[in-house]
Amino acid sequence: MKKKLLSVLLTATTIASLVTGCGNKSGSADTGASTSAGGQSGEVEKITVYVPTSGKTDDMEAVMAKVNEISIEQIGVEVEFKAYEFGQWFQQYSLFLSGTEDIDILANYGGYLNAVSQGACYDITDLIQEYGQDIISMEGDYLKSGEIDGHQYAVPIYASYSWTMGMIYRQDIVDELGLTEQAASATSLEDWEPILAAVKEAYPDMTPYALNNGTTASNFKYGPWDDLGNFYGVLMDPTSSTEVVDLFETEEYSHLCSVMHDWYEKGYCDKDIQTQTDSFTVLTRNDAAFCTLGQADFNTAFYQSTTCNKQMGVTLFGDQVARTYNNVCYTIMSNSKHAEAAMKFMNLWFSNKEIGTLISYGIEGTHYVLDENGMGAYPEGVDSQSTTYHLGSTLSNINRILWESENPDYPELLVDNNTNCQKSTALGFSFDTSAVTNELTQLDNVCNKYQAGLETGTLDPETYLPEFIQALKDAGLEKVIAEKQAQLDAFLAQ
Repeated sequence: MKKKLLSVLLTATTIASLVTGCGNKSGSADTGASTSAGGQSGEVEKITVYVPTSGKTDDMEAVMAKVNEISIEQIGVEVEFKAYEFGQWFQQYSLFLSGTEDIDILANYGGYLNAVSQGACYDITDLIQEYGQDIISMEGDYLKSGEIDGHQYAVPIYASYSWTMGMIYRQDIVDELGLTEQAASATSLEDWEPILAAVKEAYPDMTPYALNNGTTASNFKYGPWDDLGNFYGVLMDPTSSTEVVDLFETEEYSHLCSVMHDWYEKGYCDKDIQTQTDSFTVLTRNDAAFCTLGQADFNTAFYQSTTCNKQMGVTLFGDQVARTYNNVCYTIMSNSKHAEAAMKFMNLWFSNKEIGTLISYGIEGTHYVLDENGMGAYPEGVDSQSTTYHLGSTLSNINRILWESENPDYPELLVDNNTNCQKSTALGFSFDTSAVTNELTQLDNVCNKYQAGLETGTLDPETYLPEFIQALKDAGLEKVIAEKQAQLDAFLAQ
């Protein structure tokens, strides 16, 4: 069954293969208006796709010529890509939504709901049924992440939708200290206390516990709950409950804060953890940190081992649960004059591995070669700095070649995980914050004062957690929770 599912999904590439890569300037490929016949109608329509990127696009025109050979023949659509460096992209994003640019397909990074609220997105409910069957087959229930009020506005990337909180740690160190089984069987933060103590004693110059992302963002961002878009009202038991509750008043949150404070007092965390600037990856590469809490799934150990250049392990706290994911998704713009053609191309992008590979890595023999395992690598004498094309892919892609640094089993594992995982009762729900904008601003101000200190252990929860809870209530948290509950109830009643 697993192989059957994989064979189906490997014919449907995720559009995420586009979204990483570019230089300091915007790159585009305009292949000109096509007059040759293509597709079933014999007419060729031209569309434009806007994407952010952090790689190289010097040879975009040559790559798009190859893409269009396939696209024109199969669906009668010619495509032009315009790629912007990420910083420039976010500066220009409001302009993209304004409708003044000639955009047919737009990549959205965290701005999808705002784009819909501005009327910038085409309602593709009917189009995807007619021209997006490969997308529907691949995404299944996860396509709901691009729905609002029963209308489809976006296609989310095919990603690892299910995850939980996990402890990410140096596998080589626990092996050396004879703690391999103890780490693998740890199911709670308390189980990690003796391991941290052993690491502190054996490696006095190493910080036993560090923040994952090197900022003051929530240390518990990837908790086992479903945050429904933000922390202000969550589902604590997302697979069976639909009751929105205050996370910060739960026993679970209080317990996490207490454990972190205990670790801080015992010296398992750096005294400056609240202002830590280096990421866990950087610290680990420099032998300066042992473990961290973070988002964890089937591929975390492999990915962390690759990025940290160390042998890494991961212990999951609880079951992996799939939640709404629309942080990265693709929309057809409401002012598109070629919406049908755009939908056809999005579907082809999902279903044609050659196109997926071309867009992500360029032309074989020129921009990449295949190694003995059939995985992509730069040609001899070429690297990420000298290549003339590499949009790259650090996002989930299963219908393209894999790059040499990736897990060779990733496609099969991803499909299996997404197919067999538990799902939140709120999968597909997106919270409309327009009715509580002022309250959210005030709540953010309160969190900026208390949350990082409590979650890094620098503030004593016995003293400061009650203050935090009351300040949140004074800022309007109960109103936000009530609004979120009402919207969730309406969503579930559809």
